[in-house]
Amino acid sequence: MTRQELLEKANRLPDKPGVYTMYNAEKKVIYVGKAKNLKNRVTTYFRNGEQTEKTKRLVSNVDNFEVIITATEKDALLTECSLIRLHVPVYNIMLKYGKGYPYIYFGIENGFPVLRTETKMRRNGRYYGPFLSGHNAALIVKLLRRAYNLPECSLKKRKKVCLDYHIRRCPGYCVGKTDENYLAELSREICGVLDGNVEKIKKRVMSEMESASEALEFERAADLRDKLRALEQIENKQRAPVSQTRNADYISYNSNGVRTCVFMLRIRNGYIIGERCDIFKEDYTPELLSEYIERFYSEDTLGTRGIYIPEKCDRFDFLNEWLDKKLKTAHFNSDRELLDLCRKNATERLLQAEGKDRRARRALEAFCLYTGIKKADYIEIYDVSMLAGTDVVCGCVGITDGAFCKDRYRKFKIGKYEGRDDTAFMAEAVHRRICRYIEKDEKFMPLPDLIICDGGAGQIHAVENAVRSCGIDLPVIGLKKDSKHKTKSVVFPDGRELLLSRDPEAFAFCGRIQEEVHRFAVSYHKNLREKSSGLKNKKRR
Repeated sequence: MTRQELLEKANRLPDKPGVYTMYNAEKKVIYVGKAKNLKNRVTTYFRNGEQTEKTKRLVSNVDNFEVIITATEKDALLTECSLIRLHVPVYNIMLKYGKGYPYIYFGIENGFPVLRTETKMRRNGRYYGPFLSGHNAALIVKLLRRAYNLPECSLKKRKKVCLDYHIRRCPGYCVGKTDENYLAELSREICGVLDGNVEKIKKRVMSEMESASEALEFERAADLRDKLRALEQIENKQRAPVSQTRNADYISYNSNGVRTCVFMLRIRNGYIIGERCDIFKEDYTPELLSEYIERFYSEDTLGTRGIYIPEKCDRFDFLNEWLDKKLKTAHFNSDRELLDLCRKNATERLLQAEGKDRRARRALEAFCLYTGIKKADYIEIYDVSMLAGTDVVCGCVGITDGAFCKDRYRKFKIGKYEGRDDTAFMAEAVHRRICRYIEKDEKFMPLPDLIICDGGAGQIHAVENAVRSCGIDLPVIGLKKDSKHKTKSVVFPDGRELLLSRDPEAFAFCGRIQEEVHRFAVSYHKNLREKSSGLKNKKRR
């Protein structure tokens, strides 16, 4: 449908609350939104006027839309959330679950207590976080395992206990030496620590340690002492920067006109149990903050008594009703201090993101200047990994404005070939990637400005042929290594070879991207090899 036809269709919508779903030409859902008034909201997309870059890109890909009328705005929100989870539309604001923000998971699985970090909430146990620092989350898990003697072996029943049981690092879960009451008490304690109730548990452990010492049970007293030390370390890691006990989430933001950073602190019983930082490539609007709150709390499983924001956002009263009157602005100095701390963190994260982007952009410009390449805003570099011609894979790493773009990393499992011709393997991967683009697969959009092969003339010519066979014209170059497997030179299709040692910035850029694609390809190859060897072992048994 044309834009005028879409506008006419929107003008016929009712003045009622509901959800609208937008489709592209392939009838795929690309955006889901809700509205208090469907007609007013949907027509804004197709009328001429000021729109953000994000909205312009969305509208340029809309071919049709459908609506679902609901009884209330709250019903519209719930319907929208369920449709977003179902379709995962590319143009919705996506909070980055599974992209670097770990949670701590705890649950009982087949009689084993399981405590570990995970990036997606997909099990029936309890999740705590998200944590901005994966290192901090892993350290808390390590300390809790030490404090409560949790198992670190595979979760399998055994006939005999292992060494950890004999040195009192495990109570013997694998042979059933623990009962349900013990597991229930263990769950209460660990969940209490992760909920922030460290002080209360510390006092009880201290009392038990003193009693054990008075009863001359020195080994038990030593175990309790170690547990107490671990709890103190966890307490120091989680302590909030205010003296008052708080049980709430604090959300603030900062924007530089181009990007907006939203930063959240999650505090329970006066302890920081999670933190989150999200950067959006758009200027701040009250609507952005309201959408952030809707997305996060429609998925969140960890309850809170309050959600504090700097000022009232778009549809504040509606959100407050949906969140059972938990959404608030600060009235006390202690709450203002925490919101101010969140804003300072958001400011710092924006500066870090800008600095990182500037460094990456400068390195890219140095590379283009040295090599004479005119356009390389988006680059893809390919590398093959295999062992004796088996489990052959090819990794693709995407580079946008000189920085690695994890969303554009791709893996290709290569079919069987006679011999070990990695030029053919790489050509197959590139050919499949371009075919997916021709088929209008959004995961393979857009095409890169430049393709880089990890290799020399053989790889370059094979990839060039693969690209041209698809009717596409793209520049292809290669990165060659020396005898010590270090990046040496840039190789061009005409046979020219440009030594990188003459330009330190270009050398650093090429070495960095070559190492990253090699790491990515080898990691995928190892995973496949481990899976295949596991299957072989099972067959032998």
